[in-house]
Amino acid sequence: MGGQHKYGGWAGDAMRRVVVVNDCAHVIEDMLPFLRRRFDVELIERTRGLYSKTLGILFDVARSRGDIYHANYALQDAYLVSVLRHLDILHVHGSDVRWTMKDPRWGWIVRHDLRAARRVIYATPDLEDAVRRYRPDATYLPNPVRLDRFARKREYGSPPRAVYFRLRYEELPPELPATFRRNGIELDVLERNVPYSMMPEVIRKYDIFVDRFTIRSCSKTCLEAMASGLATIDYRHGGRPAERVEELADPSRVREEGERNRELVEREHDAEKVAEKLGDLWEELL
Repeated sequence: MGGQHKYGGWAGDAMRRVVVVNDCAHVIEDMLPFLRRRFDVELIERTRGLYSKTLGILFDVARSRGDIYHANYALQDAYLVSVLRHLDILHVHGSDVRWTMKDPRWGWIVRHDLRAARRVIYATPDLEDAVRRYRPDATYLPNPVRLDRFARKREYGSPPRAVYFRLRYEELPPELPATFRRNGIELDVLERNVPYSMMPEVIRKYDIFVDRFTIRSCSKTCLEAMASGLATIDYRHGGRPAERVEELADPSRVREEGERNRELVEREHDAEKVAEKLGDLWEELL
């Protein structure tokens, strides 16, 4: 019998190698510890710098060797994989399908990637209609949340505190800050420059998370806030955000909703469970 493999398998039964190109919102990073129980995973990361996202990614993909190639985001990363290697899984995450696919300059790359991939998975339910126009066989894979990192908070403020992260594609509804003030709730509006390693600590300082409204799905940060036990104001309350603030002025209501939110994330977005589903998809392609 062979010895223990460095990623958890047995050397006598070598793990199949999966090359993941690019990551988005730390989705793959959050699943890596669990994926590496079954596969030898190489993650090729890049920055937004011009060299890194062009020649840098080209050279990295050209040098790589894998049984399965999984590309995140339907732009140049996936296109280069389809040309230089084999695009086994295309993982779309949002703006590539929501906006870039409609761009007259770059939309053709997104459509090419969708058609070229052996399998397509999408990260949020609102992408289904757009993706399935090109790939009726596309599969929904929920965004993962590391439940150990985003542990459920136990202490809540009275009155509660709220947080909102600025977004480049929408503005905070103008009536919300005044409604928070009227209900005695402190609202912090933060820039999206918090290092991911610090996000659990930052989120647990608050009791209410204000998410996006123009996109009909919860952001990954919102899911992480829900896992931490925060109540949320999100797209589901877009028609009545001020009324929603008044509901959450009651600290007991915030705690109850925070408990339900944690249970929902445990049920549907646990990174270990999502990684198991992704691993099964990889196995089907080997």
